[in-house]
Amino acid sequence: MTTDIVKLLKQGRKQDIWKQYCGFLDLGLPEFMSIQERLLLEQLHEVGKSELGRQLMHGKTPTSLEEFRSTVPLTEYLDYEPFMSEGQEHTLPRKPYIWSHTSGRSGGYKMVPYSKEVYDKAGERIMSAFILSMARHRGDVRLEEHDVLLYNVPPAPYASGVALLSVAQCFPFHFMPSLEETENLSFQERMELSFQQVLVTGIDVLGSITSVLVKIGERFAQGAGGAKLSRYAVHPKAMFRLGRGYLRSRLAGRPMLPKDIWAVKGITCGGTDTSIYKEKITEYWGVTPHELYASTETGVVAAVQAWDRNGLYFIPDVIFLEFIPEDDWMKNRQDPSYEPQTVLLDEIEPGQRYELVITSLHGGPFLRYRMRDLIRFIAVRSEDLDIQLPSMVCAGRSDGLIDLAGFTGLIDESMIWRAIHETGIAYEEWTARKEITRDGAILHIYLEPREELNADEVRAGVHENLKRLNPFYSDLEEMLDVTPLRVTLLAKGAFMGYYLERQAAGADLAHLKPPHMNASDAIVDSLKRLSAAAV
Repeated sequence: MTTDIVKLLKQGRKQDIWKQYCGFLDLGLPEFMSIQERLLLEQLHEVGKSELGRQLMHGKTPTSLEEFRSTVPLTEYLDYEPFMSEGQEHTLPRKPYIWSHTSGRSGGYKMVPYSKEVYDKAGERIMSAFILSMARHRGDVRLEEHDVLLYNVPPAPYASGVALLSVAQCFPFHFMPSLEETENLSFQERMELSFQQVLVTGIDVLGSITSVLVKIGERFAQGAGGAKLSRYAVHPKAMFRLGRGYLRSRLAGRPMLPKDIWAVKGITCGGTDTSIYKEKITEYWGVTPHELYASTETGVVAAVQAWDRNGLYFIPDVIFLEFIPEDDWMKNRQDPSYEPQTVLLDEIEPGQRYELVITSLHGGPFLRYRMRDLIRFIAVRSEDLDIQLPSMVCAGRSDGLIDLAGFTGLIDESMIWRAIHETGIAYEEWTARKEITRDGAILHIYLEPREELNADEVRAGVHENLKRLNPFYSDLEEMLDVTPLRVTLLAKGAFMGYYLERQAAGADLAHLKPPHMNASDAIVDSLKRLSAAAV
């Protein structure tokens, strides 16, 4: 395989690679907005000719950004379902090159078509994330031909697997395991195989689900990881790698950790929990993880961190961006007939939460599509990095919020996760929801600890953290003299039992675990039943 990036590497032109894959971080905001508007108008011209576009835009194609935002309504997946099957390809803006899917909230699939250009962009923007995950400063390209890429993400037709197929066409990574090997393997089998292989080859780049990296690191810290790997040490290189790791850990006076065995150049993770577990992953793996924002509907990666691994920056040529301010989506939440207004990237305010609205580019299907993802902008620019674009963090889901009696503002997933995590307790999993009791609405957290804990002490710690993270929650205690929090500790194995029951029932990969926010009565009842059975 010889691609443009490989040719540039061979010629030593790393600055050209940076410009091609990470140059968007050098844009000013007016340039960013100009790219957005140009690509949007090209997309509308194309979409307007399709049956899907004619239906969503009521037969009239907008010719300006202003007309688009004032005449095309906000949409959701139900508006697209009649068009989202292989038998309806003729109704779409472009013939799909490949179909991807994600799992809907109700348990079914959401099918999403990728044009060839969207598919190619998926690989290119994963490459942007990999390059930035290894970078120590602007322009730092540490990528090398045949770098070993260890990955543990869902396979195609999930978007993560589709993106890896696209990456394989961009760059000759040494995939561990190979994409062909993973097709018929379970997740556990892939993990076993990959760690056998990387004991010999090493790891240069790691693309992972955050929780997997944390769990592997925890097993090492508890002294179990190295022992489990030792049974694979039949190859001389594996024996040397483990022996060197053991020596390093002995000199440091602690159990062997992954960073003792592998010298990883970059780690890329996605998800709300990445920022929460950043320090743990750095401790275990020796590298600070690089976070990205990705989804099936956006064509995978839509925003990435810079080399400082703090806020995320949107990429201008992936999707067209709009944002619903918090006041507006709260009004819409209370009155579904209310049509919320949007702002553009050059109109956002730091410190504010917004719901993300996207329009596909490059022949994709979505028009003013509500992602239901909440983001919070943390700055309009970075003076330290000389980046002139706003940066943001992910805050959870707009349909996964908890509102207690109107006093607490809206409590999102990241707040609860951080409130639990910062107590310092060791826990396996949790789920939280609003419940109505005789004393009013409460936030009820169901948590599985890894050691014997007192529920009242856990409740007190989480309560204090929530007061600090959410001033409105603190006001509730002061104004009404109540603590609207209950914690139920589940027996060890409750969440794994739920996972295994769902797996045995044939549930889709994305529905094997309970949601963190607003679990149904059936899910909570199952967890309590499994907890009682484990005692």
